Amino acid sequence: MTYSGLLWRTAVVSMLGMVVLAGCNSTKSTSRTSVASSTAIPTAVPGDLRLIVFDRLPANYLEAPAGSDLDGPLGLSATAKAVDDQETAQQEAILRQYGFRSAYQRTWAVKGTGETLIIRVQVMGSPGQALGYFNLLTFAGQASSQLTTFPTPRLADTSGFTRSFTAPTGSQVAQDINMVRGPLFYHLIFTGPQGSISPSDILRVARSQSTEAASLGYA
Repeated sequence: MTYSGLLWRTAVVSMLGMVVLAGCNSTKSTSRTSVASSTAIPTAVPGDLRLIVFDRLPANYLEAPAGSDLDGPLGLSATAKAVDDQETAQQEAILRQYGFRSAYQRTWAVKGTGETLIIRVQVMGSPGQALGYFNLLTFAGQASSQLTTFPTPRLADTSGFTRSFTAPTGSQVAQDINMVRGPLFYHLIFTGPQGSISPSDILRVARSQSTEAASLGYA
């Protein structure tokens, strides 16, 4: 099972057709869509998604080679599998519902620690659809008994979750952030041995990613 699938296996299972859940946040979505229109957030798909993923990380963050299975573009099926590799067909339907266009994922291993950072950016159909997708995952995550939330100060339209799990190497913890910027949906995951990481680690990267997106007009 992938890192993303492990995180979201409980949170997103059975979300197919759950438009009602997205409707629970319809006020927020409508408001954000209106703001997006008035501030001219770009809606075009960026030319090279790899370049809009923040990568100015410390030297001990070792990135998987571009074009490898851990660092490259993702189509619809591959993105659905990254979200939940046990419910791929359902995730494909949800991604289509929110206008999925393309995605890119980059992965780093932190040297000598057993820690891993994944950043995936997904281009959705519009700012409103990206926010609707974000709301759906956030609602599902908040409803899951296996995920606990953590605050994301100074980051609008961002949600943070923690999950503990068991891997072949022992007890692990994952800090997970979802973030939407214009039509872009970012999913950041930081995993490591139990007790080795905290939300502050992934929050620092998320703030840098938010700044990176804003510099391109995706605020």
